[in-house]
Amino acid sequence: MTGILIFILFMLNIFLILAVVILYQRQNRFIEMEKNQRKIQQESEEMLAAFLMELKEENNSFISNFQHVEKDNSSNFQPETSEINDEVTVNIKQEEPINSEVYSRMLASDIYQKANKQIRDSEVYIEKTFEEQVEELSQKGLNSSQIAKQLKKGKTEIELLLKFHEKS
Repeated sequence: MTGILIFILFMLNIFLILAVVILYQRQNRFIEMEKNQRKIQQESEEMLAAFLMELKEENNSFISNFQHVEKDNSSNFQPETSEINDEVTVNIKQEEPINSEVYSRMLASDIYQKANKQIRDSEVYIEKTFEEQVEELSQKGLNSSQIAKQLKKGKTEIELLLKFHEKS
């Protein structure tokens, strides 16, 4: 009987030693994974910092080139402005032909001005109350489903509002 108990205790000790070894190996794997993740994170941060520095240098170069071109353009061009339909148009007298860089900047400026005008127009439209917007669209001849679609509201809501305004 004692032999069996000794055998069981011996097997239990072997099992516990094996469990400790397995746990130690798992702990080492997790530590290695953590070190690898820190290393990858550090490399990523370094790459991002290098990218940002390169981007900053390119921006500074672009700004200096833009200022240089702006100075050249101000000495080469004499703009004349005239107002037509609340828009300012610029007639440029040139001494040199327009290169692609100047042309692309002129296009970008034109698009920017048009976008600002649209934003200003939409801000005027947004300043009106919901009821005023519905009433205005109704007077323009739009039906309730078209108004609902344009104002992104429910058709029933628009219909009720129009009926309410008809009664009053």
